[in-house]
Amino acid sequence: MNHNPSTTIELDSFAGRKHFRWFLDYDDPTYGMTVEMDLTKFYRFVKKRKIPTYLSLIYLVTCALNQIKEFRYRYQDGEILLFERIDPAFTIMTDQGLFDNVDIVDLGSGFNNYLTRAQKAVNDLKSGMGLNNPQIDDRVDQYYFTCLPWISFKALTQPMTNNEFAFIPRIAWDKFVISEDKVTCNFNIIVHHALIDGYPLSQGFIAIQDALNHPERVFAD
Repeated sequence: MNHNPSTTIELDSFAGRKHFRWFLDYDDPTYGMTVEMDLTKFYRFVKKRKIPTYLSLIYLVTCALNQIKEFRYRYQDGEILLFERIDPAFTIMTDQGLFDNVDIVDLGSGFNNYLTRAQKAVNDLKSGMGLNNPQIDDRVDQYYFTCLPWISFKALTQPMTNNEFAFIPRIAWDKFVISEDKVTCNFNIIVHHALIDGYPLSQGFIAIQDALNHPERVFAD
């Protein structure tokens, strides 16, 4: 069940209705881009304040993407929905060497409250106890996050559904490349072309980079 308020957009009044109808019938309507991002200021910021890099980066990217209206569109039960806010769902590595999903954390009222909830959720699943439970997807008002911190990649594909969950953007990044004066990594974002075309996808990357350049704004609380 979705957690955040949304507005239903009538298809006949939807500005992107031509391309929405076109791409909705594609066998594979999703696409993605991989872009190198500069994390230098963000990385120094979180290390100085001793806050978790992974959870902090998820929060930053979620806040950045929520600025772009198209990233808050979803298609569910035959209706286009515009959510006021999108929350993160993300993978973690368990002590069993297998990943599990954290999908119960919302942005709440600022970073500190988010971090408290996110750390508790991670700690609850870290032992691997959740691996015995079925995976249940019941929300579309989320972004899906993962990372591959062991390798660098130039491109990435992800398993995709052919239902309403295909409209959820997937965000992934690779190993941080740390030099004396710079920290970079590759960001991959996969989206559904019926709701997000190349311009808003590009805006998403630009918004993320701007947030990375000014982490003090994101973590103001």
